[in-house]
Amino acid sequence: MRWLAALALMILSPLIAEYLLGSMPVSMLPILPIMMLMYGAGALLIREIVRRAGRGWPTLILLATAYGLIEEGLITQSLFNPNYMHLRLLDFGFLPALGTSPVWAIYVLGLHIFWSIATPIGLVECLFPARRTTPWLGPVSTGVVGLLFLTGSSLVAVFTYKSLPFMAAPAQIIGVLVIIAALITAALVWPQNAGVPAPGTAGQAPHPLVLFLVSFVPGSLFVATEYYGIHWLRAPWPGAVALMGGWALLALVLMVVLTRGRTSTDAQRFALMAGAFGVYVWFGFPTDLALHGHTDVPAHAVLVAVMLAVATIAGVKAIRFKEPSL
Repeated sequence: MRWLAALALMILSPLIAEYLLGSMPVSMLPILPIMMLMYGAGALLIREIVRRAGRGWPTLILLATAYGLIEEGLITQSLFNPNYMHLRLLDFGFLPALGTSPVWAIYVLGLHIFWSIATPIGLVECLFPARRTTPWLGPVSTGVVGLLFLTGSSLVAVFTYKSLPFMAAPAQIIGVLVIIAALITAALVWPQNAGVPAPGTAGQAPHPLVLFLVSFVPGSLFVATEYYGIHWLRAPWPGAVALMGGWALLALVLMVVLTRGRTSTDAQRFALMAGAFGVYVWFGFPTDLALHGHTDVPAHAVLVAVMLAVATIAGVKAIRFKEPSL
């Protein structure tokens, strides 16, 4: 069953990160295997490190941030390419000194932290609740997955460069590498259960509906601020950064306050993941429509239905699962 859980994460990570979001049309599903090598292997490696070290959300978030920088700063270089995918993603808030826009940076890194990495891991752990806290890979398979990640990342990097010839400045690449190294180091040295009360000492975690809203509402406001709010509010770029950062921080603070030291059931863990998953369910439609037109919407709707079915199965398994007695 361990290999099945690992394979499920390899598949679901790119499906959520790219296809459910609507960034990639359903017609590009044939390249899913390549996306699995990058997204899936990356998510699987992060989960393996977190579970083997007995760490929690702080380590996962630090490693997910490092992953986002690897993809957007080194592989696709969307953080620095002023006309990436011909979308002019850096125009709003562009800082010449950094060669990037803090607006795009916080937005795309947030997408990777919460949806490319954390949500797929949470979903698959609900699909396999009995193996939620255990590693899924051995030493050899971990090395194989690492090679798969390097292979997938290289393929995506080469394809991106050939499609959109652009190379970031050496100083930008070095700066990203330094930040990535710092994030990975911080994740690895983060004390195990530092300052975390024993489960149950603060009582029971809130009702699943509350936890669903904790991730769904701030998550929706986070993506809506970048997609709609910038034009509606006509706020300067520091305001947009403050709003998006505020929504992300609100979600993290609420999650910590409502779950730290509290007993949580698998149903409550599922609800927290389902809220984030629900953000992409609704947000994927306007994204798909804007990027790929009306013709892809029916196929995208079918994809959403399939993904909702998978999430429903995960929810049923999480609700029915009973922790083994000691």
